[in-house]
Amino acid sequence: MKRIVKPELPDAKVLSPLELNKYRFSDKHTVLTPNQLEKLAASDADVEESKPQ
Repeated sequence: MKRIVKPELPDAKVLSPLELNKYRFSDKHTVLTPNQLEKLAASDADVEESKPQ
């Protein structure tokens, strides 16, 4: 099973269901920033390195 590491986000706050409902995301697109892509690439590299050979 893949382990998902909880990120440390000092500026993040817990949202209530009502607060979360205020945010809408398009059904057609996933917003990806360069920073997110770097993190995804790094996590893929970590997974590949930890696989037994």
